[in-house]
Amino acid sequence: MSSPLVLKSADLERLDNDGFLALEGLVDLKQINAMRSRLVELLATTEQDHAGTLIVNGLLGEAVFDAAWRHPQVLGAIERVLGNAYRLIGVFSRGLRPGHGQQALHADWGGQGEPGVWYSCHAICPLVDFTPENGATRVLPGSHRNPWLVKGHKDLRKPHPAQRQLIGKTGTVFILNVHCLHSAVHNSSPDSRLAIFANFSRRDSPLLLRDPPPDPSSDILSRHRPEIQRILTK
Repeated sequence: MSSPLVLKSADLERLDNDGFLALEGLVDLKQINAMRSRLVELLATTEQDHAGTLIVNGLLGEAVFDAAWRHPQVLGAIERVLGNAYRLIGVFSRGLRPGHGQQALHADWGGQGEPGVWYSCHAICPLVDFTPENGATRVLPGSHRNPWLVKGHKDLRKPHPAQRQLIGKTGTVFILNVHCLHSAVHNSSPDSRLAIFANFSRRDSPLLLRDPPPDPSSDILSRHRPEIQRILTK
């Protein structure tokens, strides 16, 4: 696997303490434009069941989206969160239409489990700049270690005084420990906020053990180096 040593010690400490990290300048503009163009094509032919969210699943099958998750710094950060036995579960898009997106703060994992053991993590690659106006994800720093930070905060849809948004230019990849409390924010801009998400899991996650996804096809595996193939298969 990638080594967390490809990251600065200050970044690793920030990821440990806050539960998220912005890795700037990892994806070049040509790759961003190629991913965005292909996603727009897919959205035109993918039926959407949600009023405010634009979803396309199964993007691991398309090589153009590898740039969203395969950088050594991304995998080093994932290893820092999950340990060296992890698996890429899926690659998908989550877009946010204008006028939608305000969610309650929540964690994607239903309970911390063993302290300091995290089971799931996302790499988020913006295909447009993430701004305060277009619904960039908000996170409550440190809430993966202290979920009681919201105690007394009656309406989890409203702003929290400690929240921070994942603001950044295209080319950034955000790492998010999804044991952290987080949510989308209302998109008040005139355009959809488009992004690619890669979902990683510890191999000993109870959810993964209960319902493991199938291995990718041989065509998908053949375009990756052996060390990448290992994080794609059972």
